Amino acid sequence: MTDCVEKLRSAFVALSHDQQSPEDLPDVASRALAHGVDVPALRELAALGRQDPREARDLFLLAMAQLGIEPPTRWDAVRSWARQIVNGTIEPYEGARLIWWQGWEALGRPDELTPFVGLASEWEDDPGRRAAYDDDIVSAARRLLAPPA
Repeated sequence: MTDCVEKLRSAFVALSHDQQSPEDLPDVASRALAHGVDVPALRELAALGRQDPREARDLFLLAMAQLGIEPPTRWDAVRSWARQIVNGTIEPYEGARLIWWQGWEALGRPDELTPFVGLASEWEDDPGRRAAYDDDIVSAARRLLAPPA
């Protein structure tokens, strides 16, 4: 069930940054219910279907509140993109670009995100070395997610 709650958090982060289609939220709710996560808004959302994206969004936000899941911060989004890079659910360059464009600048250009800016920029400028840059981006994401020493 913990994994399912983490998937709900990831969907919340994605929705907060216009990367989660509201039309898909009933499916997200159905999967959560199937894995034992159950609150009234999730049940209502799962039954909604794809025809009303605004209602789906509202019900999803209500479900997150009912589950006690706080709205995601920009840092939550950055960490989510880093996890997706590491686990392969997004391409390294795409994740680095998200961190660069939607995280680094918005968070005041923190040093720990600067490697993603450089690597994504190099990836764009040097097509012959893209595989190496992808590997470096994955390594940078692992470092970002590592607990402090």
